[in-house]
Amino acid sequence: MDKQIEKKENKIIFICWLAYTAAYVGRLNFNASIVAIVSDLGVTKADAGLVSSFFFFAYGAGQLVNGILSKKYNAKIMIFLSLMCSAVFNLLMPVSNDISIMKFIWLGNGIVQSVLWSTLIKTLSDYVSDKKLPKAILAMSTTVAVGTLIAYGISSVSVKFGNWQTVFYVAAVVLTASAAIWLTLFGKAPEKIAQIEKNKDEKIKMGKPVLLALFLAAFAGIANGFIKDGVNTWVPSVLYEEFGVSQSFSILLTLLLPMVSTMGAAIAKKVHEKIPSHACMNLIFYIFSALLCGGILLSLKIHSITAIMVCFICVACGMSMINNVITSMFALDYRRMLNAGFAAGLLNTFCYIGSTTTSYTLGAVAQNSGWNTVFIIMLAVCIGAAAVCFAGIISEKKMNKQ
Repeated sequence: MDKQIEKKENKIIFICWLAYTAAYVGRLNFNASIVAIVSDLGVTKADAGLVSSFFFFAYGAGQLVNGILSKKYNAKIMIFLSLMCSAVFNLLMPVSNDISIMKFIWLGNGIVQSVLWSTLIKTLSDYVSDKKLPKAILAMSTTVAVGTLIAYGISSVSVKFGNWQTVFYVAAVVLTASAAIWLTLFGKAPEKIAQIEKNKDEKIKMGKPVLLALFLAAFAGIANGFIKDGVNTWVPSVLYEEFGVSQSFSILLTLLLPMVSTMGAAIAKKVHEKIPSHACMNLIFYIFSALLCGGILLSLKIHSITAIMVCFICVACGMSMINNVITSMFALDYRRMLNAGFAAGLLNTFCYIGSTTTSYTLGAVAQNSGWNTVFIIMLAVCIGAAAVCFAGIISEKKMNKQ
């Protein structure tokens, strides 16, 4: 019986991982190809960045709504429909070939994808036991890196052969296939095996310290989205403009970011074993990232592509660890205090407030003031986030005394 339960848990973890990895392929493909799209369509970086901002705005706002509604959703149907609709929007992108139309197509993609995270976290909360939960957290934390790796890998090949549109067609195929696998493997709604464990203990009261810790984590998430998606979006452009790297090779070099970021999830898990405090972990990671932003500024000054790539990779790894702590660990570690779907949706909403701001803002800043100013802004954001995390440590201490 235990083996059967474990098999069901592993299946649920796998299909949740697959669904969200596919979603990343179908959302980051635009950012991955942005340097080629800007060149091919003859638009400004700010105009192209606005397309990403439209997605992030819709996704972030939708996260809050879907976080609240996720407990009422039929996960099997909602995840399937979300993936299929996203596939349709991806097919429409290369057909439009017009940046003004692309904004609204990507807005639609953001709306349908906003169903995913909170619903998937709620699914894991319902169907995965406490024993398996660390494995689920680790698996879901790798979706960002793996999805980014696939999206940028496809884009690099597509741009190399002069056809950035291909990346959207491939993403549509990936999304459709993952939707079919989700529907097939989910099968009939399994028993909520985690519910038995939840009923063993009296539900812990959600007091003011818990809410304060939640909202401080959310505000730290704004900085995470700003820096994470800012780096992922504009690294190819920095390499292309500042170091004379070809468009396809600049995208290929950017693949190093998600490849190393996959280690971030494992590192965060190990750190969490030594440091239970989410806020303390994030404080360390933000200080680390602030130092690296200083390293990027120095690398631009001495014009060293090796040094700047090391800094970019390490920043991406740091942001991967913070994203894992905020959007996965917090929601699932406190699932007896908070509705996991709501917490995941709220935290992801705030992360995407940062993402919404970064694409257009940093594109406009780079256009008008250069890349040095961009990374000075990132450095300031890291310092501000570290201050928020310090306040979060105090809040967590009060929460643990309840």
